[in-house]
Amino acid sequence: MIDQLVLADMIGSGAYDRHIRQCRLRYRARRDRLVETLRLSAPAIAIRGIAAGLHVLLELPSAGPSEAEVTSLASRRGIAVEGLAGHWIQRGEHPAGLVIGYARPPAHAYEPALSELAALLSDATAA
Repeated sequence: MIDQLVLADMIGSGAYDRHIRQCRLRYRARRDRLVETLRLSAPAIAIRGIAAGLHVLLELPSAGPSEAEVTSLASRRGIAVEGLAGHWIQRGEHPAGLVIGYARPPAHAYEPALSELAALLSDATAA
């Protein structure tokens, strides 16, 4: 009940709308930074999807390491990424990829995490 009253007050005062606008700008800047960094450091990786939401889809090159290898390397380096394989509805051949969420890291940890991810993907696709 308290949560609902607080939300109603935020909506009525315009605070909720301001919060949503701030979040939208913050997450857009994070996505743009992610895309820019990966295009420079790992150009073999295709960035898919639209500029909306809180995740980006990265398609791994078919000649490079497998999705499982990349997720394993990421795990060993302390980077939490999710493979695309678990998201396919139909069985069969599908492109290998990663689902990268960019909303979760706190502001102070975003750039170091992004640098580590870029280095990992650069190394993985250069081999």
